[in-house]
Amino acid sequence: MKRRIKKEMNKKEYEKFIKYILDINQKDGKLPKYVEFDGKKIYKNEYINTIENVNKFILENGRHPETATIYLQKHNRP
Repeated sequence: MKRRIKKEMNKKEYEKFIKYILDINQKDGKLPKYVEFDGKKIYKNEYINTIENVNKFILENGRHPETATIYLQKHNRP
């Protein structure tokens, strides 16, 4: 099954995205269930998966990737 891309970001966009999530976390004391970023609703499992993929890339390659991709995933709705 081919994964569908929800959003692609370059390094600067990804840094801005992570800062946005961390600012919400610091303000609310928890990670948000979803974030609205550049007109896209990105759910927690989607951004967590992206963060894990980027961190894995850094560990394996010793550098940041040129792009970070958020893939569309099923999510749990309350």
